[in-house]
Amino acid sequence: MLSLPPLRPTEPVGDEPFVLQAGTRGPATPATRIPVRSVNRIVIVPVESIVRLEAEDNYVRIWAERPYLHKETLTSLVSRLDPTVFLRVHRSHAVNLTLVRELRPQLHGEYTILLTDGTTIVSGRSYRARIQQAFGLGRGEPD
Repeated sequence: MLSLPPLRPTEPVGDEPFVLQAGTRGPATPATRIPVRSVNRIVIVPVESIVRLEAEDNYVRIWAERPYLHKETLTSLVSRLDPTVFLRVHRSHAVNLTLVRELRPQLHGEYTILLTDGTTIVSGRSYRARIQQAFGLGRGEPD
């Protein structure tokens, strides 16, 4: 039986460059376009046009110039996007940070997030620290 040496985590796999980050591999450069299958075509959605992402089981509703349904989990899609632009704020929602108009602190560490398109999303409590870090909110902010 032929025995092959194991791949080292820092070696690239396939054509896509990979880097080691906290024990996992992911794309070295964030995605700039998302191909979304439609009935008889594939629509290319530019990432900069995405306002927010919403989980629907193993699909993601991409809210851009119009809504698209993409077959991928929210966790997987967010991991391919630029973390300085997209932030997971709830187990079912991620938002484009450049399109957040207002944060309204709620009880128990939640925020009501108002986007430029008028959409409001209530964050999850467990995402409080990430939201505060993303917007430069210190501990001195009202809860």
